[in-house]
Amino acid sequence: MAQRRADLEEFFHPDGVAVIGRVDRTQTEAVLRAAMDTRWGGDNWHLVNPKGGSIGSVPVYESVADVPEPVALAVISTPPAVCSSVVDQCGAAGIRYALVFSSGFREVGPEGAALEAELGEAGRRNNIRIFGPNTNTNAFEPVPEVPNLRGGKIGVVTQSGHNGRPIVQGVHFGIGFSRQVPCGNEVDLEVSDFIEYFAYDDDTAVIAGYIEGFRSAGKLRTALEAANVQGKPVVLLKIGATEAGSRMASSHTGHLTGSDAVIDGLFEQYGVVRVRDLDELLETAALFAKLGPEVAEGAGLYSISGGSSTLMAEAAELAGVAAPRLAEDTQEKLHRHIPGYLTVSNPVDNGGTFITTQPAEIRQQVIRDISHDPAVGYTVIGITGAVPPMTDPLVDDIVALVDEVDKPIIATWNSFKVDETGFERLVESGIPLFRSFRGCFAALAAYHRYQRHRASFRVRSPLPDALPEKAEAALQLSPPDTGALLRAFGLPLVASVVAPSASGARRAAAEIGLPVAVKIASADFPHKSDAGLVVLGVDSLEGVEQAAQSMVDRARAAAPDAAIDGVEVQQMVVGGTEMIVGVTRDPTLGPAVMVGTGGVFTEVLADTAVRPLPLDEADAHEMIRSLKGFALLDGARGRPPADVDALVRVVMATATLASALGDRLAELDLNPVVALARGQDAVIVDHLIVLAGERSTATVS
Repeated sequence: MAQRRADLEEFFHPDGVAVIGRVDRTQTEAVLRAAMDTRWGGDNWHLVNPKGGSIGSVPVYESVADVPEPVALAVISTPPAVCSSVVDQCGAAGIRYALVFSSGFREVGPEGAALEAELGEAGRRNNIRIFGPNTNTNAFEPVPEVPNLRGGKIGVVTQSGHNGRPIVQGVHFGIGFSRQVPCGNEVDLEVSDFIEYFAYDDDTAVIAGYIEGFRSAGKLRTALEAANVQGKPVVLLKIGATEAGSRMASSHTGHLTGSDAVIDGLFEQYGVVRVRDLDELLETAALFAKLGPEVAEGAGLYSISGGSSTLMAEAAELAGVAAPRLAEDTQEKLHRHIPGYLTVSNPVDNGGTFITTQPAEIRQQVIRDISHDPAVGYTVIGITGAVPPMTDPLVDDIVALVDEVDKPIIATWNSFKVDETGFERLVESGIPLFRSFRGCFAALAAYHRYQRHRASFRVRSPLPDALPEKAEAALQLSPPDTGALLRAFGLPLVASVVAPSASGARRAAAEIGLPVAVKIASADFPHKSDAGLVVLGVDSLEGVEQAAQSMVDRARAAAPDAAIDGVEVQQMVVGGTEMIVGVTRDPTLGPAVMVGTGGVFTEVLADTAVRPLPLDEADAHEMIRSLKGFALLDGARGRPPADVDALVRVVMATATLASALGDRLAELDLNPVVALARGQDAVIVDHLIVLAGERSTATVS
């Protein structure tokens, strides 16, 4: 395929390199030439240091302007305070790329952050793309080749040079890598640039990364879209939290959706496989690289003991990996060689002594029979103890069959004793190899989820960003009329009236019709139920008037300085399932919509799904169906099924509102949103809006 990131291709293969700054004058010329020629792919490299001099016959130039040949890349190892001026010198010399090895920037505090800002500005001023700072030169180090590599290679991008090393050391497990890229502080080039590069790199089959945070939402989406279009799985270890994940906001949404939830939502949209540690990152990416695309589901499980087989079956089920019952004729074939008292329905237990008493032809036929079963997409062979009389022959069988059978063979070596011929031969075979059942089946589950996602991937269209006239008018009021704002976007609010007095509440109840709910109308009480300022099911006009007066008195006693607009009299909604729909704002990804199981126990249940904008109706359906509480919407225990399509419309209208308001909206809660029975739509009972620059606006709806 064509490499659309030609700029990075030139960066990785520079026509000449100037190494500026620290020069190790203790090196011999031979050692220096060997290191530099290997790293920079040729002999067009030059040393620059104000002290000048030489190392053997290699000159050290006092300034980059003195270098006699044109170069494309500068590797800068100078004190951070002078890095920006060095970039200026590189710009004058026509250099297009700079790798800033130096540390002491943003990672050390405000003073370093100011120096980093100067460095970035120098790069823009001189039209120089900058890699780093606070990085290393791993991006240019050749990754060792794996003899007889099975499958494709992994491209590695990290925000920690050190944490990239244990990943690429997977070569010792027969795992191939195309390149390792440690991005450092990302003053310019960032992880998303290199994800996009790997997406178009013919030498890369899978993209793996260790990520602490993303800098540009637009670049990230572009990169992940490219990976999907090119069929390159992306496996990421994403750690860290941002402001949106740590602050405590006044709405439910602020508690329930932090940056991690928004990141998970983005990853769901783009099929990114998220893992939790370096081992899982390496093993999962390796499985993708070695299996390739479109391996069918269905694990055939095979081991040499009943206990191991049972453990395999349980690990598979816990991970959600299907291990289907083998066909009756398959079981009959297996029992020709395996005693009838042993289980062969899946998992298949050979009893152990089978390995030491049967010839290779019979042993291998058992594996063939499992693999040939129509329900089996691949065979997982568990080796739970290093016992050479049994494990060596079993490994011999695997190696003999790996290229014969037309379905993949996957192995686990569950022993710490790896100084075994059997283990070495498994590594040399190049098959997917795991150190635990948990890791194996977690990776397989991720593989199957990715395959299903890939079949349904689509590019989300931007949502409308025009603000309706009625919405703008509602925002201009003081305080803003948030009920009118929501109605302007077609959001279905329950009938309600804000009454300034108890007698006004009585008149409002007569208009709406009994029974009603009575609530305090005040932005200073965002969680009215918690403060005891909600009375439900009031079924008489006298009761409404009494509840209203008592509520205002109680609110004034609790918070004498609170701004109280009166009471809200609201139509009671009978039946249905209480949900929550909301909007939060991630510092990088922007607005995100949340849907979850709602009501007064929203925070206790914490049953939510989140997607950043833009999203579509398919996203909304996926979010709702992913909830544990979906069973309530689907008619659990005799409940009438809810109108899920109506709830989807609420989610999409909320997303459109968030898109149109943009930076003006900080947070939004619609809680509860009552999803009524099919054909009865959905209705919003209460809401809270936090506008940018305001603590909260909670006009009762």
